[in-house]
Amino acid sequence: MNSTATGNSLEDALVKYLIDQQERGDLVYGAYPPDLCKIRKKAKYPCPDRGKPVEFDVVIEVYREGGKTPHLYAVFECKNYKSGIPEDRVRVFSDQIGSVFGHSVKGILVVSSRLQSGAEMIARSRSMGIVKFIESGADVVVDRRDRVESAFLKSQIFEGEHRVKSLKFSAYFDGRFFSSIGQLLECFDQDSVGRTTGPASISVPYTSLDEIRAFATEIVEAIGYKAGPIDLTEICAAMSLELKFTRTNVFDEDATLILGSANFDRNVIEINSHDNEFRERFTIGHEIGHFCLGHGRYLRSETVVERDLLLDVEGAENFNFTRLELQANLFASEIVLPDKIFRIAVEVGCARLNMRDIGFGRIYVDDNPWTYQPYNQLISDLSRYFLVSKQATSNKIEKARARK
Repeated sequence: MNSTATGNSLEDALVKYLIDQQERGDLVYGAYPPDLCKIRKKAKYPCPDRGKPVEFDVVIEVYREGGKTPHLYAVFECKNYKSGIPEDRVRVFSDQIGSVFGHSVKGILVVSSRLQSGAEMIARSRSMGIVKFIESGADVVVDRRDRVESAFLKSQIFEGEHRVKSLKFSAYFDGRFFSSIGQLLECFDQDSVGRTTGPASISVPYTSLDEIRAFATEIVEAIGYKAGPIDLTEICAAMSLELKFTRTNVFDEDATLILGSANFDRNVIEINSHDNEFRERFTIGHEIGHFCLGHGRYLRSETVVERDLLLDVEGAENFNFTRLELQANLFASEIVLPDKIFRIAVEVGCARLNMRDIGFGRIYVDDNPWTYQPYNQLISDLSRYFLVSKQATSNKIEKARARK
């Protein structure tokens, strides 16, 4: 795909995203309803300085109630670059919108990857916004009173930060970060900036393992599960979830393989190509967990990559949206390794392997071969029986031992 086609694909995806928001009623501009916002692609406007029209990638025209002409223009310049945008391109874009629209305009640079730190200074000096838009990213649900953590959003846009889950939309303007186009446009409206109170972060509540296990057990019992590998397709059907398999490789902007995705508006789970059946089953369980645990309150859609499946412990450095992934992993473990049958299988396995309690419980591992060899065999047997990875099986056993 050439550079023009690549840039057009970014514009097309952004326009679709904005129109989808507008049709849902999300594209709010301060107090203005969505029907007072007009979204235009490849729009041309007369330029007195040049004597001919200038074309812009994407423009949002915002009207006041009863107004015949736009009150404000939000002009997006899409750059599908792998690194920072050159300063001269930013200057040309800024000069063009200044000549065409005067002071009733806000320029916004749209990129599909993180920017180098110098882009922040360019944007600040030219009073421009920076937007990172990733079509495959997680689409958060926010309103005027909710905000995603600024540190989480900063890591989306600028290099040198810890890699976190990609969002569909993240923006930076005048030292502040935003997770929706509505928030960004509201900031641009000088009349409403003075009325805006301090942003509040979205708070994802803590859900204990016992609560997550209860959710999973209820679903397992509802489908009449008795033994062996649980039928995840049957669980999806019971929850009215459409389970789709693409068998294709999909990557995020960090070239990380996207294992699957969930769309909460359409009740769809989509699983991409996997090279491991056990990991694929855990991915499905992970996505089911998002639905079962009500994560649609925070997300319209989300994607899962391999590093998401490795989250196992609540950490102080975790962001709120990282907590969603941790909860989904805990749920996946409980759904692919149903607690009651798993405990029975462990007891049967210990008896068959002659694993006796020598004062530390039947499952005890040290450097002696008579402890770690039967333990490894037990993990292998359980892994094959439930069609789950050895790592997930071992984690489940360790959590069970910790509860005792």
